[in-house]
Amino acid sequence: MIEKVKKSPPTITQIISGDLWAGAEAQVYNLCTALNASEEVRVTTVVFNNGILHDKLIDLGIPVTLADEESSGPLTIARAISHHCRTHHTDLIHTHGLKENVLGIMAKELARVPYSVRTVHGNPETRLSWNKPHKWLVNQLDVWLGRTRQQAVIAVSSQLEHKLLPLFPRKVHKIFNFINVDELRKGWLPKPERTSPEVKLGIVGRLVPVKRVDLFIRIIRLLSEEGVNCKGLIMGEGPLEAELKSLADDLRVTDRLNFTGFLNPAAKEMRNLDALLMTSDHEGLPMTLLEAMALEIPIIAHNTGGIPEILHNGQAGFLTDVNQPKSYIPLIIKLLNQSDSERKVMYKFAKDALANFDYRKNTEEYIRLYQDIIGNCE
Repeated sequence: MIEKVKKSPPTITQIISGDLWAGAEAQVYNLCTALNASEEVRVTTVVFNNGILHDKLIDLGIPVTLADEESSGPLTIARAISHHCRTHHTDLIHTHGLKENVLGIMAKELARVPYSVRTVHGNPETRLSWNKPHKWLVNQLDVWLGRTRQQAVIAVSSQLEHKLLPLFPRKVHKIFNFINVDELRKGWLPKPERTSPEVKLGIVGRLVPVKRVDLFIRIIRLLSEEGVNCKGLIMGEGPLEAELKSLADDLRVTDRLNFTGFLNPAAKEMRNLDALLMTSDHEGLPMTLLEAMALEIPIIAHNTGGIPEILHNGQAGFLTDVNQPKSYIPLIIKLLNQSDSERKVMYKFAKDALANFDYRKNTEEYIRLYQDIIGNCE
């Protein structure tokens, strides 16, 4: 009887910008952590910026190449990715973002890596128009490369799956974002005892237009007018910070707001909230909501993107179809008046919903997809 020779695990190289720490970066870190703990694949990474993600990946002990976009042009970055792939004998490149897609596929061809996939983490944050033809052309190039040079497109929510299917026929796979619920709860629960009667509301994210932090500030103003003793925590940083602080000053709610800046980890402050608000115009499948659910923080959010899928269409949180400040007020009041039994039912739905976003289940789906593409299944 001929004994089968065990194949060595395939090498998967993750490509991401890493210029900030947001949902996509958190998900890539979670994925690399889970893959690194698996014996099914070997993971390496290329990042374009020296930041939090770069340092956290190094701490994992996996091979990391910094292709610094601050000092390198696109061709130099593509060559750095190519060199990394040849050095580590990459079998499949996994890209996370438009820039990463284009440069990663260039590197794939240079290094003759046979396979590539991409994850789409969210909807475009800016609309394409003929007023900016270069952006339209880059987007068209990105779609063409996905169709012709990549074997799979991963959508992190059902909403994105339906949107991507017409663009990438027969290539779209839905794999949810995920978190390690047990690890998060172990680190940040139980919650500290309350020492103030103030209602604490929070929002987490980059201070950019799509997140609509301006709505959050206006919500705090409306609640104050209703006589609600509340405090708003704005956890994040970004280009709109000065403008948002000016809005808070104009609305005379500066004393009711705390701009915390970027927090790592945000869970330390999040766990003190009475509710997390998500007022974004659109979202993919936000990691912050998964973390809030794991920490038993009630959620009030705009009914868009992957949010209703996380919240069981409103059973595990509160949803508004109209993304205007006044639409959030009755939901906040309803939450504050919830009975203990109503709160327990909501938490039960949240716990059930989190099963869809378990790190074990979804890591296995990624590994299975990689193996199917590479042909590594026995």
